[in-house]
Amino acid sequence: MRMKKAPSLLIGVLCGVSANLIWGLAFLMPVLLPDADAVTLALGRYLVFGLVSLSIVIFTRGAGMRGLDRRIWLTGLAFAFAGHVGYYFFLVQGIRHTGAPITTVIIGTLPVTVAVTGNWVRKEFPFSRLLVPLGFITVGLVLVNLMEVDWDTALSGHDGTTWAIGLASALTALCLWTWYAVSNAAFLRRHPEIQPSTWSTLMGVCNLALSLLALPIAALSGGVRFGGGDSLVPLLIGSVVLGFLVSWVGTVLWNRSSGLVPISIAGQLVVIQVISGLIYVFTWEGRIPPPLELAGIALLISGVLLALRRTRKTPPATEARLTEKAEASS
Repeated sequence: MRMKKAPSLLIGVLCGVSANLIWGLAFLMPVLLPDADAVTLALGRYLVFGLVSLSIVIFTRGAGMRGLDRRIWLTGLAFAFAGHVGYYFFLVQGIRHTGAPITTVIIGTLPVTVAVTGNWVRKEFPFSRLLVPLGFITVGLVLVNLMEVDWDTALSGHDGTTWAIGLASALTALCLWTWYAVSNAAFLRRHPEIQPSTWSTLMGVCNLALSLLALPIAALSGGVRFGGGDSLVPLLIGSVVLGFLVSWVGTVLWNRSSGLVPISIAGQLVVIQVISGLIYVFTWEGRIPPPLELAGIALLISGVLLALRRTRKTPPATEARLTEKAEASS
């Protein structure tokens, strides 16, 4: 039993790291496409994600999806909203009303909220095992945000109502993705018969439906702006990269990881997304981060490595008891 679990955990961690390395490209894309409208790029991303998924369904004639009942599809629709379209909608509202710096700081706490919520729900490990790793990650996030955020700009130019709407939107986005990460992991554990690629494709089809509903609303409200003809081709390329690689491939890898790795650990792997995104942007802009930010990145990496080391020390009897409790509560 234990000889089988170690490779599974390793595969899960590698899939989680790979997913977050790919997701880090989402940080780089706005830098590569400074003239692209954020809402338009997001809709293009999820439309491509949906069209790729629909093409897979047609090509495979629905293989893997036969027998999935309406409840499964409704779950996929809820996850598509919480983890993709809805999450991004509230993220944009937070940026629009409060500004990108404050919203980034709030969303940047995802590794902590997912890890804590996941362990609270699943009871996978004693919280004492996670306190030090989460402390490293929290301090690392603070150091990175201190260096990256222009606080003078972030704290000015917003009235009380606008500030409240922005904060509420950013917190809603944070709660949605936290719920998605924890619930998606629990769902995949309960349904091992559903392959990660099948579940990613199903959510992609659900995202297509949600995007098609959102497209006319965004267009009528003036949220969709294509710009000039010179910006259309880069926008299409960016949408394909985000839709296929970041969304479909990244979601397949994340689903695989969620089925093998404790969600308290998978949540902490999300810091890889932050780190890789920063590295991609630093490389593109040709700049070296200041020493304090490098220290923050080092703490983020150390926190994840320490968490993996500490949670692999669970005694077999305790591990079995915790697993039974988690399965009973789910």
